[in-house]
Amino acid sequence: MATINAPLTNGAGRKALVDDVLDEMVSIRMRDWMGALKRWQHGALSMVHLNVTMLLNSYGPLPMSHLADLLDVSVASATGIIDRMEKRGVVERRHSETDRRIVEVHLTPSGSTIFSTMDAERRSRLERLVGMMRDEDLAALLTGLRALRAARDKVMAQHESEGAG
Repeated sequence: MATINAPLTNGAGRKALVDDVLDEMVSIRMRDWMGALKRWQHGALSMVHLNVTMLLNSYGPLPMSHLADLLDVSVASATGIIDRMEKRGVVERRHSETDRRIVEVHLTPSGSTIFSTMDAERRSRLERLVGMMRDEDLAALLTGLRALRAARDKVMAQHESEGAG
């Protein structure tokens, strides 16, 4: 991994530059993610409960059978997990509006708050970090992040068009 003041690639070319960027991104992301998980483990949510809330936050309400598939557990196990989460007020079950036989799991406002709290904490930590950077470095970072977002959007659009065809 490159040190902060080292030349970007030491003349080794694009592959080394890409590897250095990936090393930096992965190390920051992993440390950030592990810190967030440790904080939530000490709170009211277990890892499996956090996983359920992440799935519901990403996909929206899910039928119990689909949630069980995503968790790679039986429907009976998923039911037990959801029972405990429902008692804590994190999720609720509702019958589907299109098919009353289907029970969907929804995040409650309390469950959704988990993510707004995590985002606020993450933003606060990042604000401290970027506040220590020089204006030139911030401008370069912003340019890089915008380029990364554009590349991600392009990949996602390609992925969606491949799935539709």
